Amino acid sequence: MRVYVESYGCSQNQGEGAAILRALSAEGHRAAASPQTSDVTVLVTCGVLGATEARMVRRWRAVSGLAPRVLVTGCLVPLRTGLFEGPGLEKTEFVPIRDQGRIPELLREDARAGPPDPAPPPPTDGPVTEEIVLAQGCTSACSYCFSRLARGRLASVPASGVVARVGDAWSRGAREIRLTGLDTACWGEDLPGGPRLPDLLLAIRARSEDFRLRIGMMSPQSLEPILPEYLEALDDPRIYRFLHLPVQSGSDRVLAAMHRGYTVATFRRVVAEARRAFPSLHLATDVIVGFPGERDEDHLRTEALLEEVAPETVNVTRFSARPGTPAARAPPVAPGAAKRRSRSLTRLRERLARGQLERWIGSTVDARVLEYGPGGSSVARLANYLPVVLDERPPLGADLTVRIEGARSTYLLGRLAGAAS
Repeated sequence: MRVYVESYGCSQNQGEGAAILRALSAEGHRAAASPQTSDVTVLVTCGVLGATEARMVRRWRAVSGLAPRVLVTGCLVPLRTGLFEGPGLEKTEFVPIRDQGRIPELLREDARAGPPDPAPPPPTDGPVTEEIVLAQGCTSACSYCFSRLARGRLASVPASGVVARVGDAWSRGAREIRLTGLDTACWGEDLPGGPRLPDLLLAIRARSEDFRLRIGMMSPQSLEPILPEYLEALDDPRIYRFLHLPVQSGSDRVLAAMHRGYTVATFRRVVAEARRAFPSLHLATDVIVGFPGERDEDHLRTEALLEEVAPETVNVTRFSARPGTPAARAPPVAPGAAKRRSRSLTRLRERLARGQLERWIGSTVDARVLEYGPGGSSVARLANYLPVVLDERPPLGADLTVRIEGARSTYLLGRLAGAAS
């Protein structure tokens, strides 16, 4: 069968979509280039915002008019399957997130599928970057989070499985590996013996491959108890000096309403310790604007906190009430106020990011080429995961020395200075 997989949303969704395609390829199914050239299209949905949810439904309708059979999975299944109505429903099947491993079986058992082709040898020319999902769910109970409802309580992948996946990814040609989950810092809390993320990183470090490893998003309250061990485990040249630590608000009052489980002081302590350990750390954080009950003074505290810690990356999201969450029942902030605050934060994040990135101008640093851009350009990543855009196109996975000649608010500009030492 010809199978097309289309994934939306976070890196966990992207990783799950890629895993579905790998599993189907291992059974002899072939990747299709588009829904209209497929026998089955798999749609991995995201429901983090109301606008995203509406986009998913529109995309399902479009895909249903092109593909003979459609499997819908991801965060809209099963919580919001009632949205999928009308023509196309007769060819649609819904697969809950934790049943994605059964998709090859569904195709194998379906008489419409016919016998698959003989299984090909494992591919060795896969993507240069691969996501590895560490767990389903998390240990938090944020009052606004739809993903937590969709994915449930923490269910960690055992360390042996993660370590094996790292080796498999390398053998397929991946030179950058991203560990992902709703909260990577809580990995292992549910496993026998209570292993934690530093233990997993040490097990991965024991491998000999020269991969680059990015650790995904983690919550301050999950990271703080393991912070010394985590920073020690991070001290490997193959692991990016990168910390994605969402703060969401600079107001303790708003954080309490969000049920985030930490205070602003916790966030400050974690950031300070991480930067002491790694002065060139790339800090990324997330902020929700216009959360129910947020006042102007709360917003100003958020801006003051960002000015203080000056992250390289700030993801700003305007609050969107999601069905089934406690925050959806709270009185909303006036749309005009939320829009004004969002614009102000966007201007601030661009100024802070540009200031942080401009400090790199004139430096000569090592980087690994990981993707090609338009017009003959390429994108490489520094040791702290900052992207640098080059006019040249060296081979993907190549290690280079680059000179930084410019900066924008989201990336650096550089030129080749030679092979990495």
